[in-house]
Amino acid sequence: MPRKVNPNLTVQQERFVRMQANGCEFPEIIEAIFGIHKGDEGYHACESKLSRWRNHPKYEEVWKDEVRKQDFSDYTLARNVLRKSMKDSDKWLSMQSAVNALNNSGKRIFRDEENTVTVRIEGMPDLGSPEDAEG
Repeated sequence: MPRKVNPNLTVQQERFVRMQANGCEFPEIIEAIFGIHKGDEGYHACESKLSRWRNHPKYEEVWKDEVRKQDFSDYTLARNVLRKSMKDSDKWLSMQSAVNALNNSGKRIFRDEENTVTVRIEGMPDLGSPEDAEG
């Protein structure tokens, strides 16, 4: 199934944003997108172009989408580490990492379900009117 491309970004721009969200550095991105190596002619122009692309109005939306996909994967991995760690008492650090990943990923994945707030106001004070005030 072909990947859906954001209609406001070119394929190259979307690839750039997703690579950045995955922690790729400019040299790696420029080589992948433009086929230009650091030190080659045109490299600086590519760096400038990528810097401008960061200001695109859809940059943040695509970046968050990519990071959220990572969170789903991290959440599954963290749950597996947690399950394994619960049976192995020597894996305290692994378990703590898993718990942190669960907490952080869970907030992003289930944010609407966990952040419901209900406010109930009962009774109103009798404020009176200006004519009732003594002056």
